[in-house]
Amino acid sequence: MNKNFEKALRKSLDEICAEDKLKARTKEYLSQQVYQNKRRSRPSLRAAAAAAACLLIVLSVGGVWLYLTPTAYISIDINPSLEFGINRFDRVVSVESFNDDGQDLAEQLDIRYMDYSNALEQLLSEQTMQTYLADGAFMSVTVACSDDEKSSQILENVESCTTGQSNISCHSTNMEEINEAHSAGLSVGKYRAYLELKELDPSVTIDDIRDLSMREIRDLINSYDSKDTESDDTGNSAKENTGSDGITNQKRHHGYGRGRHKEEN
Repeated sequence: MNKNFEKALRKSLDEICAEDKLKARTKEYLSQQVYQNKRRSRPSLRAAAAAAACLLIVLSVGGVWLYLTPTAYISIDINPSLEFGINRFDRVVSVESFNDDGQDLAEQLDIRYMDYSNALEQLLSEQTMQTYLADGAFMSVTVACSDDEKSSQILENVESCTTGQSNISCHSTNMEEINEAHSAGLSVGKYRAYLELKELDPSVTIDDIRDLSMREIRDLINSYDSKDTESDDTGNSAKENTGSDGITNQKRHHGYGRGRHKEEN
């Protein structure tokens, strides 16, 4: 068993109040069995010991299940798209990638069973991430949790971890949206950017933005926002020219409709 996992698991199991009560009850139960054994035969003692062993196994399995089940997610999107699954003890129990760059980065990381704040700091210190940020890439960090109070706490810690970093935006969302994102094969951060872009251009599809970096998507969104505020001499909104393939010149300029994994200077 991974030493970090074993250490973290033991620490986390000690924090479960319900388990403390069960431990006390189990101890009391075993004590009663030992006391009653003085008046019982050996076969009864063996049966009691077997029952106690089964109970302890159930407690152990239940504790492992609690530990390994994510209750919140942190989505990190820049061009690599990653999501950390966070358990109820603030530990990273899963790291999922949503594109090739994300897979390459995930293989470099050794953050499972770390506190999510430490894991995020380690991710940001990776040379790959530093290079992206130095080149002006845009990073979106999105927290998803069904518990509003817990979500706010995680978001606050995430914002603290990213303080001093430029071009990073932190948000929170709900579990319903993250489920929709996963059904579409996207991280929740990129999915939210897609929904924002689709409001501006209903013709946009998930496949159109799947391989775009967050900077490219943000540039597209900003280009539409700029168009809304511009007017020609007649007072009408300026329009984009559309090519025969249906992709506007503005989209084509930003690499819309073709996959790219690296930011351009």
